[in-house]
Amino acid sequence: MSSIASLNDKCLLKIAEYLDIREQLCLWQATDPISRLNKVLSNWWQSQNNHFLHGKMFKDKPELLHQFLDYISTTVVKLTVVDFSLEQAYVFRSHSFPKVRVLDYSREESDVDDMETLVTCFPLIESFKMRVRDEDISFEILSAHHVVRWERLRKLDIKEASKHWKTKCFQEVCQKLKLQFLSVAWRESEEDAYVETICKLQELEELQLELMALSRENTRKLLTLPKLKKLRLDEFEDVKDLLDSVVEMRGQDVVSLTCKENFWLYLIPNHFQNVRKVCIINEGVVEGIWTAESFNESLREFPSLVELYLEDTTIWGTGDEFLDMIYSCPQLQLLYLHNHEIDDGFLEFSASTMEKALCQRQDLLVIHFLKTSHEELIFKLLNHSKLVISFKVLKDAYQNLYGGLLELEFTALKS
Repeated sequence: MSSIASLNDKCLLKIAEYLDIREQLCLWQATDPISRLNKVLSNWWQSQNNHFLHGKMFKDKPELLHQFLDYISTTVVKLTVVDFSLEQAYVFRSHSFPKVRVLDYSREESDVDDMETLVTCFPLIESFKMRVRDEDISFEILSAHHVVRWERLRKLDIKEASKHWKTKCFQEVCQKLKLQFLSVAWRESEEDAYVETICKLQELEELQLELMALSRENTRKLLTLPKLKKLRLDEFEDVKDLLDSVVEMRGQDVVSLTCKENFWLYLIPNHFQNVRKVCIINEGVVEGIWTAESFNESLREFPSLVELYLEDTTIWGTGDEFLDMIYSCPQLQLLYLHNHEIDDGFLEFSASTMEKALCQRQDLLVIHFLKTSHEELIFKLLNHSKLVISFKVLKDAYQNLYGGLLELEFTALKS
């Protein structure tokens, strides 16, 4: 340890940057409290505005937790707290976090005092996510009178804690806060009450629902939210009926589709004439239903499509099939292929076939290949004045559904 302590501050900082938070805490405990190494570590913690804390890090170490919170309390902006015991959660009461705006709070079990502690310690929260994995559905979080004290709260995610919220509690929160983002689930018997409450959120821009079903009438009500930009569904059974309602009411307003788990097969492309962006993630190919030919034909029915993103999805087995898609979508400007399997057949095509697919294009087509093979050969064979080939990651190019099925993005309703 003495050899590490003898390093200069720059080297010590590099060590701190290399270690994860658990390792940093172990190193901090093992060194002299007044050493330069401890000073570097504490300064590093203070310089980070985003922290992830798990209860295991501080098990049977209340003093370590107290000291760590003391260091980060004045600088942290985004905080994730996972599986803290009641005793550990009590330590938070000795601290205030005036700069925290985003709080993600998760517990195996919860307690009615949790919300009071959180509201007191984090007074200026703008985004709050709560997860409670307690299977005892008789447990209720009586917390509306605490939550509404977060007057700045605009994003609320209680999807994984909804069964522990009373309907009355949810209604009070929605009545008093101007939510712009909401992620929620409800029991079937509560559907009408929840939908009626959500429809009063006139500032709501994003809505995420985890449901098995939603009546056509209530679907129509939710689609009338004046500022709704995104609607995401996790789980769902009556897909066709839902999409029929969307098409009927807002089909012309849908500008982006992100889907998963064969949801693509339920879509009728020509009902979404203004879609500019399509993302398909982890999509399973259903033999005999979804072939390269049928997929290419479906894409032709998106006349406004300019961006196509595919993740863990291999559609085109041959170069001719791939170039046929490009030929049929002359308006396409960006194609993103993440983990698309490239075999020998994909790279076998003639120069005349490629010229036919590209010669009529007015705009360049940028193709990103990510986590694929044959990079040098791809770059060599797909060489054309109308193509730009890249192997770089596009950060935040599309939404990761994290188990969801479908996300629709809308233009705002015309007043």
